[in-house]
Parts: sequence; structure tokens; C-alpha cells
Amino acid sequence: MLDEGHGIDIIYLDYRKAFDTVPHKSLLAKVQQAGIGGKVLNWIKAFLSDRDMRVVVNKQFSACTLVISGEPQSSVLGPLLFLIYVNDLLDWIVNDMRMFADNRKLWSKISRLSDCVRLQADLDPLSIWSDKFLLSFNPDECKVMHVGHSNRFHYSLQQDNTSH
Repeated sequence: MLDEGHGIDIIYLDYRKAFDTVPHKSLLAKVQQAGIGGKVLNWIKAFLSDRDMRVVVNKQFSACTLVISGEPQSSVLGPLLFLIYVNDLLDWIVNDMRMFADNRKLWSKISRLSDCVRLQADLDPLSIWSDKFLLSFNPDECKVMHVGHSNRFHYSLQQDNTSH
């Protein structure tokens, strides 16, 4: 695109505590929508269910509490389940997007202001999707990079009625 004389705007998006906030009920529904059922679905349910958590500070233990969201950390299955959870995110946008773990990179060729507006138009459904599926963006980690042009369009994310 740059070789053809166009600019590019790249928006880097990061979810706040993404692996910790995925609701099990919604995750299991998406696993089923992905066509996973039977013994595999039951195994995933067992993997997520009946997990307790407690905190240790100075060798003092808190009471155990039931975990109803998030994925077991340092597991092989956790990242795969997260990918299943966010897989339909691509259906909500028009521009190109790449996903890696809890990070998203959205970009578009920028030749005129309408290209920026079209890229902003993808941020709105991304915010709606994120609200619907209980993942919030980490505004400190969300960045815009303008490459090959001087138009400094101000992109914004609307979440919980606040602009980021």
C-alpha cells in the first residue's frame, strides 16, 4: 500500500485481563456453536468447572471461593478456548484484523478521510461485541499508528459510555 502511495492506519487493541474475565457460560455456548459437543464438550465443562481460588499473603491463606470466569492459566487448552470465544469477532468488522491471544490489530489503507471514517466504523461494533461478551479494552495498551500520511484522525472506542 505504501509503495502505491497510500497511507495506512493501524489500531492496536488490547483486552484488559481477557483470560481472567471470560464467563464460563458464554464460553461453553460458543464452544457448542463451534460444533464441539459430546464427550469433548463434557471434558471442557469439567476442565472449567468446580475450580476454587484463594490468595496467599505472608503464608496466610484466604478462604476458597468458586471461580465462575476465566481460564486456567498456563494450560494448553486455555488459549484455544479463548480463540473460540473471540473467533466471531471477525464477523463484526469490514477492515482487516489480526488476532493473537488478547491482542487485536485492525488496519486500513488511508487515501482520504472516508477511509479513516470506515476504520472508525469498525471500532463501534468491536465495542458493542466487547460489551456483549464481557471483555473490556485496556485503554493504556490501545494505540494508533499512522504510516505514510499526515492525516491524524482521532479514533475512539466507546465502552460503558466512556471514550477511550
